[in-house]
Amino acid sequence: MNVKIAICDDEIKVLNEEVKLLEEICNEKQLICEIDKYTSSVELSKQNVNYDLVVLDIEMDGINGIDLAKVIKQKNDNCFIIFITNYPIYLDDAFDVNAIRYLTKPVDKNRLSMGVDSVIERIEASEKKLTLTKLGSKQKIDVEISSIMYIATSRRHTSVLSSKYGEFEVEEIFSDVKSKIEKEVNYFCQSHQSFFVNLKYVVGYDKNSVSVAYAGRRYEALMTRRRYKEFDEKFFKMAGNLR
Repeated sequence: MNVKIAICDDEIKVLNEEVKLLEEICNEKQLICEIDKYTSSVELSKQNVNYDLVVLDIEMDGINGIDLAKVIKQKNDNCFIIFITNYPIYLDDAFDVNAIRYLTKPVDKNRLSMGVDSVIERIEASEKKLTLTKLGSKQKIDVEISSIMYIATSRRHTSVLSSKYGEFEVEEIFSDVKSKIEKEVNYFCQSHQSFFVNLKYVVGYDKNSVSVAYAGRRYEALMTRRRYKEFDEKFFKMAGNLR
């Protein structure tokens, strides 16, 4: 697999050490990796390169790592972010940009390696698609599972909310679409008998509702008290992979 990586840290010595670790990890995993180094967050923010993975320090001159991650995700939402920092206080901010790892300095090679594994797993998962039939037109469409924010029951059919295609209805029934998703990925959870939610888009929830967001737009799904515990446990298990 070919993986295009950018790494940004304004401390040159630290940057070179982290690049060396990434090169070792990629060689061990037999990955073909192209790694671009940046000492300037402003310079990286101006690039129009579709990186698979971007590794960022947080405290940097110019643009801090959190804001830089937002700029990168606006250009390419398929890019994965790993933060490497001396400051654990930014963990909550890392959730807001859907970072897949939050590592403290000095970097532990095994934890960074696990982060690369997670990136590879998610790249492979992002390529998985469902073939669905649009209600009315009967048009067959292939929808990337990773783009689905949630599915919901809609009379005898299913409503799909996608970060890429917006909201539309399909002829397939809710239980069938849910089963197809479950066979392919494990990052969805049912919050209500009528909603199956992609945890990667979740920005908040309580015992009555779930908020999902993408590109500054926020949407609500229903939650039931009966499903709250399972949802909460699965969300925090996934969130724990950041550490």
